[in-house]
Amino acid sequence: MSKYFEIRWHGRGGQGAVTGAKSLAECVQGTGRNVVAFPEYGPERRGAPVKAFNRFSDQVIRIHTPVTTPDVVIVIDASLLQLPAIREGVMEHTIFLVNIEKTSDQVREILGLENRVVTVAANEISHKLFRREIPNSTMLGAFAKIAPHIIGLEQLKKEADHVFSDLLGPDLVEKNLTAIQQGHDLCHVG
Repeated sequence: MSKYFEIRWHGRGGQGAVTGAKSLAECVQGTGRNVVAFPEYGPERRGAPVKAFNRFSDQVIRIHTPVTTPDVVIVIDASLLQLPAIREGVMEHTIFLVNIEKTSDQVREILGLENRVVTVAANEISHKLFRREIPNSTMLGAFAKIAPHIIGLEQLKKEADHVFSDLLGPDLVEKNLTAIQQGHDLCHVG
């Protein structure tokens, strides 16, 4: 990589945007890249909009400022799509990865942009696996589909197995790995 590869996550407090950014950073770090992950909170309450950021590089990362020109925007809560903050600083090549049960064309219409949009029904997938909406592992799998140059699916699953094994029991690790696989396989690239 010649520059930073930057991601901005959008979600609501309690939905896992911050955890998703941290998990992705830990997995990518396992590939030997330099990583940074950090949140930006507004009012710190459940349901309030939150942002989280990732920055990846083959070089040392010396900046820790919010991502203003993202390569990828990950939207965990589709109700946030109409907020101006979602479109801030996007470039022509910015990819939107959205947890939604709509088509890429429908999301582009909501955004009012022509950017590449990838959709995945992460809430539906996680509800089947966990009996509640925990979309971040599914979103990680979809990320591996659109950015295999950062981390491919097999490397992501290997690193996630290692990261999650320190935090979760074997059954939950397996369910998270299944969520990653399904996010990769069931996302719609538009």
